[in-house]
Amino acid sequence: MRQLLDSDLELLVDSDFIYLPLLLDPGVVKELQEPLERGISQDIAKSGRKKHTLEVQDRYFVKTMSLYSFLENYEKFDTDSFKQLKNAFLCEHLLIPEVDSISVDSKLMTILLQVMPYFIKKNKGLERKKLTDEEILDLVGRKINIPQKYYEAAETFLDRDALQRMLSDLEKQGATPKLPESGLLSARDLKAWCHRALQTRFVKSEREYLKQALYVRERFRLTKKKHLAILLYIATKGSLEIDDFGFLRTDHNNDYLIYKHTGKYVLKDYYARRYLFPDCRVAVSTAGPLRPIVIETYKHPFLHDHDSGQEICLRNFNPPKQFTVNNAITVLEEGINALLYGYDSRRRNGIHSLDKTRVHIRTIEFDDYRI
Repeated sequence: MRQLLDSDLELLVDSDFIYLPLLLDPGVVKELQEPLERGISQDIAKSGRKKHTLEVQDRYFVKTMSLYSFLENYEKFDTDSFKQLKNAFLCEHLLIPEVDSISVDSKLMTILLQVMPYFIKKNKGLERKKLTDEEILDLVGRKINIPQKYYEAAETFLDRDALQRMLSDLEKQGATPKLPESGLLSARDLKAWCHRALQTRFVKSEREYLKQALYVRERFRLTKKKHLAILLYIATKGSLEIDDFGFLRTDHNNDYLIYKHTGKYVLKDYYARRYLFPDCRVAVSTAGPLRPIVIETYKHPFLHDHDSGQEICLRNFNPPKQFTVNNAITVLEEGINALLYGYDSRRRNGIHSLDKTRVHIRTIEFDDYRI
């Protein structure tokens, strides 16, 4: 289709539909003439063929799709051209996709400002005072390097006057151009019409976007530039790790895996022999229901297999269904405590036993962890 739009091919437009030239071979000619040979009147035959083919200047054209459908799917037909056209539009109106597509969503703010402070070291010495949101962001800023471009993006993000001027400018843009008149039309002219029509669609979508952007930026109107730069960086990256606590965005609707490293730890078997377990990340998903899982490929008496993403088996634990600060903290602590302290060497209370038993059931072995 891309090659067709850039060619000198002549098309036909009729009743809002695009007709492509019909290549005639003996079979096609016979099919076009068949209604007349059967005795159907010429007027009726032409009327029937008009639904699918039209004859103009001794040439046949076959019906394909409506102009509206062509416009709706233009991005699929000519992806490169569509992207270039939209990027040019955004540059003309000073819109910044890298900044304006960022979503500092509520779940991210909850994890960053309420869940994370519970697990990380916030103060020097023994002092345990509660930090404000700004103090938490200052702490994050001290522990990670924020590229300069995010400070520049924060300044742009907070410039509501510039957005308002863009919106006013877009409000003045014209309406969708009229459909091409019925008749012969070159492929290049059809492409030019599509580009003009797409411009008006960009205007409409960006107007709505700018209204939403102004609303979002109003929420951060009093936020300091350095703090907003930190939020923009984290929202763009979708992940953060500080002091063995972290989170990462999943492929779902702005949901996250919140995790805490266990560090290395030792468990004992029935004979008091020690086993050194490697570090792993115990996680909980904000998508719910909230169950503790191990992110890495891992083995443990409380895990069914030696695999990644396994749920930690907990007895008498009812996983909460809704993501809240307290629920997330509880699930993480339950999962970590189960791995580190839940195994009873005397009762061998796991799905697997650290030491081999006489029960001939294939199970996970831990001999390689023994120290």
